[in-house]
Amino acid sequence: MTTVADAQIDVLIVGAGPVGLTLASLLRREKLSVRVLEAHPGTSMHPKARGISARSMETFRSLGLEEAVRAASLPGEHVRFFRGANLLDPNAELGPPLSGADTPHTPAPGALCSQDRLEPVLLAAATAAGADVRFGQRVTSLTPGPNGVTVRAHPRSSPTAQSEQSHRAAYVVGCDGARSLVREAIGIGLAGETELARFLSVRFSAPLGQAMRGREATSYFIGGGKGGFLAVDNDTEWVYQYPVGAGVDVGALCADDGTITELIRDAVGDPELRLEIRDTMVWHMDARIADTYRAGRVLLAGDAAHQTPPTGGHGMNVGIGDAETLAWQLGAVVRGEASTALLDRYTAERRPVGAAVIEVSLGNSTRAYGIDDELLLGTGYPPSRPLAPGAYSASAELGRRLPHAWLEGRDASSLDGAAGQFRVVTGGADAEWIAAVAAAPVALPVGYVALELAAGGEGAGEFAGAGAAVLSQLGAGDALLVRPDGHVAAHFPGAGDVGRASNVLGVAAKGAWLAAALSECLAGPVSRDA
Repeated sequence: MTTVADAQIDVLIVGAGPVGLTLASLLRREKLSVRVLEAHPGTSMHPKARGISARSMETFRSLGLEEAVRAASLPGEHVRFFRGANLLDPNAELGPPLSGADTPHTPAPGALCSQDRLEPVLLAAATAAGADVRFGQRVTSLTPGPNGVTVRAHPRSSPTAQSEQSHRAAYVVGCDGARSLVREAIGIGLAGETELARFLSVRFSAPLGQAMRGREATSYFIGGGKGGFLAVDNDTEWVYQYPVGAGVDVGALCADDGTITELIRDAVGDPELRLEIRDTMVWHMDARIADTYRAGRVLLAGDAAHQTPPTGGHGMNVGIGDAETLAWQLGAVVRGEASTALLDRYTAERRPVGAAVIEVSLGNSTRAYGIDDELLLGTGYPPSRPLAPGAYSASAELGRRLPHAWLEGRDASSLDGAAGQFRVVTGGADAEWIAAVAAAPVALPVGYVALELAAGGEGAGEFAGAGAAVLSQLGAGDALLVRPDGHVAAHFPGAGDVGRASNVLGVAAKGAWLAAALSECLAGPVSRDA
């Protein structure tokens, strides 16, 4: 007999991976009630996704998690490539470190943090924020209705009708991976290519740290078709990846510890290596995207919405971008500040990003794995392009992420501030805009940030260059409206713009203009320029 879990909640998330757990924390910041159902008994044992882009680290920074994520990550000097005949090859080629230095484009450089180490950090944050996370709960069905969605699930350990529970939520978000039950239940199709390649992935323990001291890397490419290794801690914890050819019985291979052990020993270059196999899995390299990210009250995020080849390190990071945008939009709709038409923007904004990233990743398919920070820093929404072509350049154009600039004292960034709120940004203290924000005739919170670029100190010229992209577009009385996910939504010209001066002079007029821009932000999707 099915029992009702409890009263209806605002959002139910299916899947407690990095995207689902990040979304849970972001939704709690929006003051929504959140429940997460995960079929597995706990967080991931397998370090699947690893690369955290600068854009994702900015999201973690906004949640107060940057320090904890970095503590769980590999040292920056390890983020490089290794190429050799085997892992112990004394003539192996080591690439230069790819991260660790300050960058003028972000206050939060990316990192390499294995999923099995990242998820506990995100789980602790989500539960501390008040999310109800339940492991070992396998979802069996979804039934959307006019006022909510009914989700049925049973304990993984007791898959019977008597143990089934019914959960009611205003909205459901499927963060349940490439084989998403949520996506299938609501009939959303996928377009693209599947099984571009197959890989055996083995989590194992072996005392290799001493042999690799001074030669640490994050990705180890072994010649001769022997596969490669991914570092978990560059000491005793490792992942071995081996390409699986067509016709191979992957089930039998995963169960054959003897064959796997010999494959690992051969790739290491030590026929007597002592090792313990802890977990095995086979994954497919796919390049597919959902036809839409929304069907009524059910939405998709992460791998449930798009499956990206790992070249470029985009997969998990695009999903975290999905979560950041979806969280504020769901918050506005559930609180009654916007109609459900706002949720149509989610597909309109995020699907082109997913499609563009898949295209770039397919173009990188012969390239070594890595994190392409600049690509995701250039993410844009209409009227700008979904991804800025070429190298990232700071810009405050409509639709683009507000560029990073250190504020006076170099202890805060232009990206910091009232997390989860709309913000009005000016080039310096502006009494009229301060008053207009305080008097804005809207229900949702709006913060105010006056940018004053940090001066002096090492690297000041670089940081000035990045911040100048913002400040150079903000003349006397100018202001930017920035969305909760950090993207520029409006540019208000100041009194120096003669053609529009009559519209912006005075606190009341600025407040009205702000209210109109906020209303437009909370409406349905806008058309993209040709």
